[in-house]
Amino acid sequence: ETESAASPTDNDSNDDEAPCCWLCLAEGPDASGKQFVRDCSCRGSSGYAHLSCIIGYAESAESDTNRVGDTRNAFIACPNCKQLYQNELRQDLSKARVRFAERDYTMDNAEGVAMHATAVMNRMTLIDAEKQYDRIEGKQICTKLQHVLDFTKTDKSRSWAQIQASAHMSIATFHLRMGMRFGYAEWKDCLQTAKEHYEMAMEIYSNEKDELSVSATEKMIAIINARLDGVERQVDPEANLNMERKKYKFYLDNLGQNHITTINAGISYAQALSDLCYTIVAERYVAKLHGISQRAHGSDHNCTVELLTCLKRFRERRVYIKSRPNETFQALRYEESDTNDDDDDQTQKRLLVLQGPIAIPRNVATEQTFQQDCANVSFAIGTPVIFQGLIVTTSLNDKIGTVKEFDKETNKYAIYFQEENVVKKALGAEEQFLHILFDLPEEEEK
Repeated sequence: ETESAASPTDNDSNDDEAPCCWLCLAEGPDASGKQFVRDCSCRGSSGYAHLSCIIGYAESAESDTNRVGDTRNAFIACPNCKQLYQNELRQDLSKARVRFAERDYTMDNAEGVAMHATAVMNRMTLIDAEKQYDRIEGKQICTKLQHVLDFTKTDKSRSWAQIQASAHMSIATFHLRMGMRFGYAEWKDCLQTAKEHYEMAMEIYSNEKDELSVSATEKMIAIINARLDGVERQVDPEANLNMERKKYKFYLDNLGQNHITTINAGISYAQALSDLCYTIVAERYVAKLHGISQRAHGSDHNCTVELLTCLKRFRERRVYIKSRPNETFQALRYEESDTNDDDDDQTQKRLLVLQGPIAIPRNVATEQTFQQDCANVSFAIGTPVIFQGLIVTTSLNDKIGTVKEFDKETNKYAIYFQEENVVKKALGAEEQFLHILFDLPEEEEK
């Protein structure tokens, strides 16, 4: 197995104390010669441990807390920083958890079934349907989860609803990934299997009155139905925004703002805001989440890196050149250019510096940077703008909003003013009074 991290370096610690394994307290490699690993949110000299020590600790903790419905964290989260492991360390521990269940527990009793179920469902989250070996492993896990479902149908010793729903979701999600793979010969059968298990999971969630999970499962079923029917899925953006807002608030209330699950839910919420052209609110949310992740997990953590990439994407200002309406460009900044229309009249023309055209997937190396007269540029939907130069309705000058649509008949843009509570107000505005807002102003303190 691949080691999850190299030996500690001087950059890992702000003091002269040499890191040691927080479990066995040794300062060097373990008996097999493997160095420390650390891939959580610990910083400085804390959090380092031998992989073998983490596995031993997790096995002991798992055995002591083996109760159906109990949240087991020892194999998935660092007990010091309380945050999830990631990358190769997460992979290694998920495999170790399955080996532990297979070695110490049988599937002919409730305790063993619960242990196997949680281990393989955790492992399933890391299965890559693009890799042949992972697909084989995924099918084996599905077989084991079906045994779990068969056992729990007849066992009345305890409530199995949570494990049953999660098992159906694991099987469904694996088959969905398989069915969405382009060119996979059995894709229809995979999608049909996925749909059946999503429906069974949704029935359990409905009985448990888990409205959030019901909504999420309905969304997955809609994706499958659209694929099976060969049509583009129709998304209700307002309903999706409402669901993502509820999900984010749920994790915020139950896990706190620093938890990676909460942050990821926040990213999905911001994307849902952006889909409805609430770009300013979305960008501010992502900036806030990035600051939280940077403080809680550090600049190099996967979550922080993903948020920075997401923030850069939200800060891109896309435009079109009117003579090239099928190509998209990124606006970088405004510049003023002196132009001499004749020898006696010197005027200033405002220009936009553009980069593009933007291909999909984007390849910045092939793009060109050039100036373009603002009069020849139109704004993309979702672009943040600021009102400037209004003579009649001067109260709107310096107000900010987002381009919602363009009305060709009136030659005006519909602009949504935006506040934190996403109250919207559409206003028609002529292009000459709108300027791209490259940097959002600081929010006023409430």
